[in-house]
Amino acid sequence: MKIGTSGFRGVIAQDFTKDSFCKIIQCTCDIVKKLNFNREIVVGYDNRFMSEIFAKWAVEVLCANDIKTKITDSSVPSPLISFVGKFLKNDISLMITASHNPYYYNGVKIFSKDGQDLEIYLEKLYTKQLKKVNKYKSMSFDEAKKSGKVEFCNYTKEYVKNIVNVLDYKKDIKTSNIKTLFNVMNGSSFSAITELKKQLKLDTEIVNSKRDALFGLKGPIPDESNLLDYKKYALEKKVDFAFATDGDGDRISVLDEKGNYYAGNEIASLIYYFCIKEKKMKGAFVKNYSFSLLANKLCQHFNTKLIETPVGFKYIGEQIIKNDAILGAENSGIEIAENTFTKDGLVVYALLLEIVSFYKKPLGKIIEQMKNEIGYNMYYKEISFEVKDKDKIIEFLKENNPPFDKMIAQKGVLDGVKYIFDDNSWILIRFSGTENLIRLVAECYSKKDLKNLLTKTQNFVNNI
Repeated sequence: MKIGTSGFRGVIAQDFTKDSFCKIIQCTCDIVKKLNFNREIVVGYDNRFMSEIFAKWAVEVLCANDIKTKITDSSVPSPLISFVGKFLKNDISLMITASHNPYYYNGVKIFSKDGQDLEIYLEKLYTKQLKKVNKYKSMSFDEAKKSGKVEFCNYTKEYVKNIVNVLDYKKDIKTSNIKTLFNVMNGSSFSAITELKKQLKLDTEIVNSKRDALFGLKGPIPDESNLLDYKKYALEKKVDFAFATDGDGDRISVLDEKGNYYAGNEIASLIYYFCIKEKKMKGAFVKNYSFSLLANKLCQHFNTKLIETPVGFKYIGEQIIKNDAILGAENSGIEIAENTFTKDGLVVYALLLEIVSFYKKPLGKIIEQMKNEIGYNMYYKEISFEVKDKDKIIEFLKENNPPFDKMIAQKGVLDGVKYIFDDNSWILIRFSGTENLIRLVAECYSKKDLKNLLTKTQNFVNNI
């Protein structure tokens, strides 16, 4: 087992078993003792198959190792556990989830100090320490309760209040009559969005709110292809915008008043634009290696600092803290420094409410206004596909380039292989950290060029 980007994920009963999971928890206990960490850990869980059972198994191991434990009394979004870790000043917090992965996956996210995604030094320590774990201590859940080492908790109100406190124009939202949809994709954000509705008095319809551990036999990921029925419903309801988040509430996507689809590129850029221009905030924009050039254009326009990191929110969170940045983003999700040090769907939704109510314009028009003002006129797309021998492909690409139609101006290897062309368009080839997938991300000045670049590169990679 290897601890990756934000913990461990695997196929249930194949990679992710009671034995493998409990050894990770035992490893956590060993690290807490080794580094003299705070001996209190919060455990949360999502709506996946057996998540609440894995959470109880975690409690049984933690308590057997004399670590005081709090377990949520219902399923919660991952960002809530990040918030609680920050709120309680815990060194480690645990969330049972496989995020957006297919229904037959489960896993555990590990948050470190201040609710950050697992810090790099801890990721390395976990991987090293885990090799030494051959068995684990355990006690029954009932025994743990009787001993007083575990208690149930609910921090939904505090988590949502923290999000509301990020907003500067709450009165505008309450008086704007904005009508929206919020799609939780059968995931664990239901209680949080319900509480936000209550605190802000929102006219929001919550969609796909019931638990479905199979997620309709799809991954609970808010990609455009997964939201076709949702788009149709949103247009029928004539809402100002329709929001969607993934199974554990950290990824995001948005449909505007005309059904146009947006993800982190446009939405993070819009939030930064609003924070700099209207809220008069100061601070950097942190983006990952596969993020759109929208961020570059924004920072050039406002003469602000842009920081680029490898893919993974552990890198983004680290740079937000070091540089006192306003936000950090991937195309899949956005992290707001005032909120938590991990990506969070609910705070993004709240900020979109603030932006639309402030400008008193349709969301699509506001995004168009931003792009026109900063001079952005490109097209961006990401595709994923399975491959057999990723190591072979990686080694080949280090020494060989696909036969592009454009002149390569720069080749980068910060994360995967990125080719930047002489017209500033680009393509990135990288592997998923959690699935056996290769991802191609590209940005060009026309849809035709974008399609050709992605198609030819995919054909090339498949023939390596």
